[in-house]
Amino acid sequence: MDSMDEEILAILKRDARMPFVSIAKKLRTSEGTIRARVKKMMNEGIIRGFTVKTASKNVKALVEIKINVNINTTNISQRIKKIPGVDSVYEVSGENDIVTLVDVMSTKDLNAIIETIRRLEHTVATKTQLILNEL
Repeated sequence: MDSMDEEILAILKRDARMPFVSIAKKLRTSEGTIRARVKKMMNEGIIRGFTVKTASKNVKALVEIKINVNINTTNISQRIKKIPGVDSVYEVSGENDIVTLVDVMSTKDLNAIIETIRRLEHTVATKTQLILNEL
């Protein structure tokens, strides 16, 4: 990856729907160059997908999860990712092992997800932070 790839990624992170022609104009290169570089980054797993960010009136929260030591964190993360309403799952360093982003319609739905996570084998504790404002 070079500086042009990094610039392409920065543009796509802000607007994943921006046409390659527009990206090429911004970076003063050809559309074919942008297309080839994006395809290469996808093949290498640098770009894993494109997503839509919504500005909803839903309840969003970060749920931090602590699990038992010497447990395969990835297995638990994959189970959590399958829970409806869980947007993203991150394995992290620090006091907690996993952080999830939850986006649901109500606090009742949020509580149901937290209870589901707490019932998973090897879950030691959870800590929830409501997202008050998204910029």
